[in-house]
Amino acid sequence: MRNKLLLIIFSLFLLTSCSQKADAEYLIGGNWIATAGYEDGEVKGEPNCHFFEEGLEFKDEDTVYNASFDEDFDYRLSDRNKLTEISLIHPGGSSFSYNIHVISENEMGFKGLYSGEGESCYLERK
Repeated sequence: MRNKLLLIIFSLFLLTSCSQKADAEYLIGGNWIATAGYEDGEVKGEPNCHFFEEGLEFKDEDTVYNASFDEDFDYRLSDRNKLTEISLIHPGGSSFSYNIHVISENEMGFKGLYSGEGESCYLERK
């Protein structure tokens, strides 16, 4: 019985320590398309992120192509309250910030922060 309990604890530790982080390595590669809404940790409804619904393509650790605007933006990642926050910075100076929720290797949820609070979407890598 004790061995089973230790195995369960070790398995849970392993699963939590191997969870994917939303860093540049995770984001780069492919085109991220908003295909649905993302509320309370669930994929549901329509996307509510018109700012980039047509897609984001992360080119490197600093640059993301925004298909909705047909131009490159800068982006910054930061860790806040155990979540990764992304700020998408328009060349004109305005910025939009979201918490990133990694769902899988090719799925993530964005939840709007600050002036974008209430916006959310589920993105799939194509």
